[in-house]
Amino acid sequence: MKLWQKVSLTALVFVMLAIQLTQFLVLERSFENSIQRERQTAVSAHEALSASLSNHAAYERLKAGKLLLSTDEIAELLSSTVTADISTASAIAVLLNGSLVTSAGAGLFEDGTGLIEALAPGDAIDEGRSVIRDIDGATYLVIASTVQLETMPYALYTAYDISDVYATREQDLAAARTTGLVCGAAISAAMLVMVLIFLHPLKVSVQTIEAVANGNYNLRVPEHGSAELRTLARSINNMSASIDEREQKLREIADSRKRFADSMAHEMKTPLTSILGFADILRIKSAVSDNQRRDYATTIVEEAKRLRGLSAKLLQLASTDSVQLDRTEIPVGQLFADIAHTMAPILERRGVRLETLHRNAVLRVDRELFLSLLYNLIDNAAKASPEGSTVWLVQSVLDGHTVLSVIDQGIGMKPDTVRRATEAFYMEDKARSRKAGGAGLGLALCDDICRRHGARLEIRSTYQKGTTILVHMDVAPPDAPEKAEPKTAELAPAQRARRGRRGKAS
Repeated sequence: MKLWQKVSLTALVFVMLAIQLTQFLVLERSFENSIQRERQTAVSAHEALSASLSNHAAYERLKAGKLLLSTDEIAELLSSTVTADISTASAIAVLLNGSLVTSAGAGLFEDGTGLIEALAPGDAIDEGRSVIRDIDGATYLVIASTVQLETMPYALYTAYDISDVYATREQDLAAARTTGLVCGAAISAAMLVMVLIFLHPLKVSVQTIEAVANGNYNLRVPEHGSAELRTLARSINNMSASIDEREQKLREIADSRKRFADSMAHEMKTPLTSILGFADILRIKSAVSDNQRRDYATTIVEEAKRLRGLSAKLLQLASTDSVQLDRTEIPVGQLFADIAHTMAPILERRGVRLETLHRNAVLRVDRELFLSLLYNLIDNAAKASPEGSTVWLVQSVLDGHTVLSVIDQGIGMKPDTVRRATEAFYMEDKARSRKAGGAGLGLALCDDICRRHGARLEIRSTYQKGTTILVHMDVAPPDAPEKAEPKTAELAPAQRARRGRRGKAS
């Protein structure tokens, strides 16, 4: 059963119960008031009859000039008076010591009706009793009291027909049931319409969720209606937007992996083709001069080196996420000195100088991975720099965190290249990159290492003017007050000698 059906059915049941209960309580109250009025009227008539009997007895005694009337005279007086006053009641009976003296009207006080046995008259009307009995299809209100006539206690019984009160009650109940059904049906129909209107945004939300589940992440639910429905619509829209964003990211990751696989296949294919080609020539060709053999062997060796470098970069790139970081606190000066010593032979062959500038800061990093990060950044800067130029490795503090910068004055990068520089195998000038021994993996590896350390890689570059790559990261508190060290080029000869390899490698 659907929600709107459950709500409508539940509303119908409760509305019907509320209407029927309200009408029943109102009718019962009205019926009780009617019975009370009938009882008051009957009591008044009973009191009047009792007083009339007493007055007639006194009148007859005075008229006869007797001290007391006899029992027979009282019986005759009662008979005439009861017969005369029968119009005020449906039935009247007078008893003396349990024996019927006289009666009038319907035979309600005859043996078998049980009215006399049901009542015990009191000495006063308010001490008497009243009962309501159904006799022969009619309803009667019976009142009993004691009347003193000539020192004798007579029991006076009167019965009044109140059948019309009960008949009116039954008619009102039947009309109330009919009216309740009609009103309940009308109110339920109106509530059904209101429920459908109120639940329409929920229906739209369900349809939107189904569409999102089927892959349509662009749908949004209109945020209107009650506060709860607006909150629900906002949550669904946020969910759809989040799913859409994640789906876009997954699609980008899938595209990136496809490009990675395609680029890797291409990069591996080129040197393998050269190696196989020249090796096949050496195997098939019988007459090969020394110069040709040297050229072929040189080509095979260079391409093999390229394959070795490519495989090493791929292995390192693939293992950065799986290797557990071994973080240790390393002074920036020591880190710079180690990388300067490692890079010195490579930079010397390319005719590029390395200058360092740092403060007395301490980094908490994985030493080997971080040296690989700096190696790749400086190696890329050296490849992009002309012979005789300088590459700067600088540590500074910005907004309370450490920033490592690698600065060159090389060919720079175009804006589109800056945006895609960390993609694996991306190279703006493939021919130049391959000639320099690159495969487009260095910055991708650097970006992964930064991410593992909770750092952020930022690239700033101006085409034909140079590039600055910044690594934003946190730093442990220094052991001594920070004091900027001057550039190596500005040191005095004695100071430069003491600094040794830590200051400069060229």
